[in-house]
Amino acid sequence: MSQIDAGVSPKIDPLRGREGYLFSAVVDFICLGGGSLPILIALLAIPSEEYKISALFAVVLFSHFINNPHFMNSYQIFYSNFRRKISLSNTENGLCFRYIFAGIAVPIIIVGFFAYAISQSDPKLLGQSINAMLFFVGWHYVKQGYGILIVESVLKRAFFSNTEKLVLRYNGISAWIFSWMLANREVAASDLYGLEFYTIGVPEWLYLLSASVAALMGAAALMIVLRKKFVAGQNLPFNGLLAYATSIYVWMAVSQIDILLLIVVPVFHSLQYLAVVWRYKLNETEAKFDRDDVALFSGLVTLSRPRFEFAKFVFLGIILGACAFTVIPTFLDYYVEYSEELYGTTLFILLSAVFINIHHYFLDNVMWRKENPEIKEHLFTPPGG
Repeated sequence: MSQIDAGVSPKIDPLRGREGYLFSAVVDFICLGGGSLPILIALLAIPSEEYKISALFAVVLFSHFINNPHFMNSYQIFYSNFRRKISLSNTENGLCFRYIFAGIAVPIIIVGFFAYAISQSDPKLLGQSINAMLFFVGWHYVKQGYGILIVESVLKRAFFSNTEKLVLRYNGISAWIFSWMLANREVAASDLYGLEFYTIGVPEWLYLLSASVAALMGAAALMIVLRKKFVAGQNLPFNGLLAYATSIYVWMAVSQIDILLLIVVPVFHSLQYLAVVWRYKLNETEAKFDRDDVALFSGLVTLSRPRFEFAKFVFLGIILGACAFTVIPTFLDYYVEYSEELYGTTLFILLSAVFINIHHYFLDNVMWRKENPEIKEHLFTPPGG
């Protein structure tokens, strides 16, 4: 007799995706962008700079369990079975060559640039990598917002046409280009981890052109949404649209309004990312491993084999994140000699952050493609679904 037949409420598994959602309506809303809204409003409303910095410090501390692991999770997925991914038998849709470029060539190019800049004793040249990082990070944010909209539209069976997807995608790109040009409107020196870098300065006519294109594309995207809802009468992927709007507009606007909030926005982006990655990984472990129980801590905790493998994935991401962003670069900053007068005292922490942020863009550009068979297999269809 089932639990329902026996009058007992069935146990709800919070990690199992419900039909039409990555996890559930509430969890998706919080993780995909909705949870960022009240926090950002509260931070903007805090009148004192002192209290705001204290609140942001707490967010940064918390980010070690969200922001840093989200980068490492992408490495864990990308480089698993890497030899098979770059084999000539995996040439379908050019994925083999994309994996080789993103996984091998890009790291060599980035490290080569770092080595050349340092060998030239030129901190301004090295500072250009910070500008590149900021450009790729913003572009990655809007692409992720668009990608989650498409994922949610598939889960909800609320599909967009190819033309509509083209408009939505280029709206995100045009909005980011405008935001980036706004930040670079005037040449100004900024500082990151003790290294000075410069915004490049954008001509007024180019800035106005980017603003006009962004406004037109935004209007076109809005018309698509309104037409599907009120003319065609179709259901819309609400949480997907929320992810799209917060990534493209809210987070970009907040970063322009208050520079301190540049620290907190990456946490929300990472939470958005983890919702998709963890759904993918949960589905993958459910499909790959049997359901035999694993006893932990002398039998105090029992997990099914799929959940145990997923927990290992999450835990390893946290450890790798701490090593990549803090432990290893701090060790190198302490023991490797370099000119602190030129590069400050945290050169390797800076290089680690720049390398991982730029490389992350290229990794994701390969992994989360519709033609990637692993994504098709494990992201959209939970086991037994």
